[in-house]
Amino acid sequence: MSLAARREYQNTTVRLPRQMYEHVKKVVIQSQAASLNEFVVQAIEEKMRRVTEAEIDAAFAQMAGDIDYQHAAIELTREFEKSDWEVLDSVSRLRRSRNQRAGNKQSRHERPTIHTSKPRTSKTRSR
Repeated sequence: MSLAARREYQNTTVRLPRQMYEHVKKVVIQSQAASLNEFVVQAIEEKMRRVTEAEIDAAFAQMAGDIDYQHAAIELTREFEKSDWEVLDSVSRLRRSRNQRAGNKQSRHERPTIHTSKPRTSKTRSR
C-alpha cells in the first residue's frame, strides 16, 4: 500500500448498549464483514456523509433567502446568458450531425431483411 493510500488511525473506546452490540455482532457475521471495527468505521463514515450533506443543504437554504446572493446570481446568469445559448446551439448542431452520420452509416451497411415463409411439410406441421 502506498503512503498516500494509508490511513492514519486513532484508537478509541466505544461503549454500546449490550443488545445493540449483540445485534451488530450478528449482522457482522451474517454480512461477512471483515470485522466489527470495519463495520463501525463504515457506519460512522455514512453518518458523517449525511451530516456533511445536511450542512451543505443548510448553506443552500440560507442562500435562498440572501438578497445579496440572489442579486449576484442573477448578474452572473445575465453575464453568461449569451455564451450559454452559444454552447447549447453548438451541442445541438453536433448531435444532429452525429445522428445524420449514424443514419447514413446504417443505410450503407445494412441490407433490408426480407422475410419469406417456408412451406410446411408433413414433418413440420403441428400435431
